[in-house]
Amino acid sequence: MKKFVKAVAVVMILVMAVSMFAGCSKTLKGTYKATDSAGGTLTFDKDNKVTGEVFGLSVDGEYEIEDDQITFKYSSIIGVDMSKDFSFEKKGGSIFIDGKEFVKE
Repeated sequence: MKKFVKAVAVVMILVMAVSMFAGCSKTLKGTYKATDSAGGTLTFDKDNKVTGEVFGLSVDGEYEIEDDQITFKYSSIIGVDMSKDFSFEKKGGSIFIDGKEFVKE
């Protein structure tokens, strides 16, 4: 009986740990538009897909958010894989990329 209780406790701890780490990655959903005319619009979809334009950069690829940084991964017009990092912050219905505010539409 003691072995069974220990096994159940270990399984519960593992499930809690996996759940905790699964919630760590940040994802976005929806369209965000820059508050000024120079910023552009970004649409975030499931599976970390992103399309749109930011800072004159056309993006049709994927994104990843870690801590206070967002990375856009995409293919250039000539088919070369590219990656660009920006500072990132989320406050309410807005995101800030390199300090520029994008509001969720």
